[in-house]
Amino acid sequence: MPLLNALQAVAANNKFSIRRREKRDADALYCMFSQPLCRSGMSLEPFGSASDVQAWLESHGSNNFEAVATIDDQAIGYAALYPCGGSQNHVASMSLFIHDEFHDRGIGTLMMRALIATADILVGLRRVQLIVFCDNEPAIALYSKFDFKIEGRLECFVRRVDEFLPVYSMARLTTGERANRSNMEQLLSELRTFQGPARTERMIFDEATMASPNNMTTRH
Repeated sequence: MPLLNALQAVAANNKFSIRRREKRDADALYCMFSQPLCRSGMSLEPFGSASDVQAWLESHGSNNFEAVATIDDQAIGYAALYPCGGSQNHVASMSLFIHDEFHDRGIGTLMMRALIATADILVGLRRVQLIVFCDNEPAIALYSKFDFKIEGRLECFVRRVDEFLPVYSMARLTTGERANRSNMEQLLSELRTFQGPARTERMIFDEATMASPNNMTTRH
């Protein structure tokens, strides 16, 4: 069985799924990004339409890892790795957003497991980095569970009306070596047996990506 077919995390009620992001998800993602909590966690200007969301997604290039969590095939979560290129091809930035109505259900944890599996097994990244608002304690706690460390505080990073907000820069560092077979099997076992309310329905990547991690490289 190909590695990517084995990348499955099965939950008790099988209510949620994770799959690759598709163009048809733009409307649902626009709805998600318009939610108050989701908007408060974004450093971007609010999106004005589903077309704006699609343009933002396409601006990252086409060779990234992008997944959505779905219910009834409607996107209610978005997670992505954006690998850098050139002398930073060992680095990727990441994003994670969950619809306001679906917090505290284990979906963020499941999507983080998919991101970490991708970074460690398929790509062998040495550094995965992100920014998070300093007052977003639930997100900071989630990232810390996956060995992300706060590297610094960036003052006045985002202006929201008349308020200037700080963010933390966080990163997860590894040896940069792709997982060996025993580590790979352990991580896949954790994904399969993850006891959260979600499951992956199908491959997130195709075998070509697995065979050639450099296919993920893009500018960012």
